[in-house]
Amino acid sequence: MVNEREGDGDDALVVRMGQGDEEALRELIIRHQDRVYGTVARMIGGAGPDAEDLAQQVFLRIWRAAPTYRARAKFTTWLMTVTRNLVFTFCDNRSKRLVVSDVVLDEEGEEVEGGQESVMERNPRDDLSGKELVQAVRLACAHLPKKQRLVVHLREHEEMEFSEIAKVLGVSELGAKSLMFRARENLKNRLAEFFTEPS
Repeated sequence: MVNEREGDGDDALVVRMGQGDEEALRELIIRHQDRVYGTVARMIGGAGPDAEDLAQQVFLRIWRAAPTYRARAKFTTWLMTVTRNLVFTFCDNRSKRLVVSDVVLDEEGEEVEGGQESVMERNPRDDLSGKELVQAVRLACAHLPKKQRLVVHLREHEEMEFSEIAKVLGVSELGAKSLMFRARENLKNRLAEFFTEPS
């Protein structure tokens, strides 16, 4: 027979956390740490100490908010909203120059002088391997403004509905779709050289 506690949903775990149950927090972390860490890493430009610290802060904030938690939406929507708040604050407080992989970007995600050569600067016909294309897409995503980057991640990697994404970002559903449209257009423009035949 399955222990009732082992079958707790996320909302039930948060209720238990609100009562001081640390085991519930551990269970929640096990369930969602990959999602949170993956989102943070994609948003700030890669894995590492900063991503680990931010992911820990997400769960610490969830723990502190648990006593007043009210399930008004899916738990994952709330979780991603908390993640968004922390990541956006981190990005806003970071220096004007942001290093994403080997490319130096300014706060708007535009490449600035001094960055090392990126995949985007090389001849796509010389190294259009699967690995190079994946790298190019990753770098193109890193150049997106933070809201567009988050929409792409939540939609493509977390498979969230636009109604949920809208709640995470605090915009209308139409606004979320508009952000996704602009993100796709930006990505299409940045990756165009990889998909056009040489003249």
